[in-house]
Amino acid sequence: MKHKTHSEHNYQVCEFLLEDGRFYDWVITTSFYSALHLVQEEIFPFTDDEQFTYSSFEQYFSKSIHDGQKISKHQSTIKLVEQRINGAGTLYRQLHDMCKTCRYKNYNVSSKKAKVAKSYLDKIRLLVNK
Repeated sequence: MKHKTHSEHNYQVCEFLLEDGRFYDWVITTSFYSALHLVQEEIFPFTDDEQFTYSSFEQYFSKSIHDGQKISKHQSTIKLVEQRINGAGTLYRQLHDMCKTCRYKNYNVSSKKAKVAKSYLDKIRLLVNK
């Protein structure tokens, strides 16, 4: 089994912050970044249809072009999750969107939204650990 140290660290911080109850925006942020590291650790290395093996996300991203255009690292990760982790794409995309909203638009987040974000992370963890 692969060591998921960065993901696990963020997961533990997420749980701590959720229990603390004062920083729900950071619960969402740590949920997303735990998921990001988890899915990248799960996906790589992989071999594509043309038999090229990508050992890391950075290697994949530096060589990837989607529909003739380079896309952001987050959008590239979303596409990979949709393609390579069955059932996790929508959860991961929603978690990304929640994180972006709470970090850039409104840090006042309800406990309900924080718990939803954590539940998305928990579901992604279950899908990866099947």
